[in-house]
Amino acid sequence: MRLGFVPLLDSAPLIIAHELGLFFQEGLEVELVREASWASLRDKITFGLLDGGHMLAPMPLAMSLANDRPRSPIVTGMVLSRNGNGITVSSALYPELEACGADPANPLASAQALIEVAQKRGAPIQLASVAPWSSHDLQLRDWIASAGPEARHHLRIVPVSPVQMVDAFRAGAIEGCCVGEPWNSLLEWQDLGVLLHAGHQIWQNAPEKVLGMRQDWAEQHPEIHERLIRVLLRACEWLDNPAHHDTLRDILADERYLGNQVQALDGHPFSLFHPRLHQHFFRDSANFPWLSQAHWLASRLARWNQLGSFSTEDIRAVVKPDLFRKAASRIGIDAPLIDAKTEGRHRLPHVIEGGDGPVSIAGDSLLGEQLHRWPG
Repeated sequence: MRLGFVPLLDSAPLIIAHELGLFFQEGLEVELVREASWASLRDKITFGLLDGGHMLAPMPLAMSLANDRPRSPIVTGMVLSRNGNGITVSSALYPELEACGADPANPLASAQALIEVAQKRGAPIQLASVAPWSSHDLQLRDWIASAGPEARHHLRIVPVSPVQMVDAFRAGAIEGCCVGEPWNSLLEWQDLGVLLHAGHQIWQNAPEKVLGMRQDWAEQHPEIHERLIRVLLRACEWLDNPAHHDTLRDILADERYLGNQVQALDGHPFSLFHPRLHQHFFRDSANFPWLSQAHWLASRLARWNQLGSFSTEDIRAVVKPDLFRKAASRIGIDAPLIDAKTEGRHRLPHVIEGGDGPVSIAGDSLLGEQLHRWPG
């Protein structure tokens, strides 16, 4: 099968599965295809040039339920990573925000400060996200909206591919962005930006990337799909072991993968994992695909006019918890018995019932103490 990825730190599950021979051990022949942008990856999957791959968490929903283009049905049976996004602002903008009360520990105060700076300037501030239908875009928009209904009039959000983000900062084309790693670390390391907030301050332990496969491919190859999930679960577990991070860095530095993006961080005190971003791949049932989290993502897409109306059955057609349970159980990994929960209720990891006993799941708090209930 041909699987696409965009060169980000959270593409590591696919890369590690390939480099450690995990695909081979499961009898899978996989070609990894590097794409420069999410739009390119989306279009190649749509036209059948790729069978699936590393996807932004909202992508399977946006592709399957699109109302502005032909639909391309996608299914997802696992989350590949959680957290990892940062809201970084330019080194010139950051002091202005500080003077207006921005606080890295308080995203609500910082959103107000951003609007105040724009009002003082008398002109909108231009920010970037990696794509309109990305978790980055939704986190950025929800953060800005927390400053009130008029906030959107003082900002512009433009799409910028992750690989172009540093150049856009350097050229002054944007003054802030929401992007994944290693781009926030690179912007800080090159003195171009300051990490203001982490994505988990907007939505704690949000699903960041998922494995998305064409629905027709998944229907034709159910057993291969299950084996693919098993392989990637083992890769995710490997990635959450800090003892492996030096090896991971050496692998990602290969030009086939992240290349000079990783090499440019030589000497960086945090190496690949910025401590403020809380990025992880496996712990606390990170890989389980919650219907309620997909529903929250769909509700955000709809709020920002990126998706039309949708039903719980639409969500169930895309997100497959039972597929995850079947694959995980074959390698001794337990999973929650329920498919959905109330999002925003917990700040700390907690235990719920799994198929074989208690399982730990991560906190899920939402900005502004919101709650989101699964309606199914």
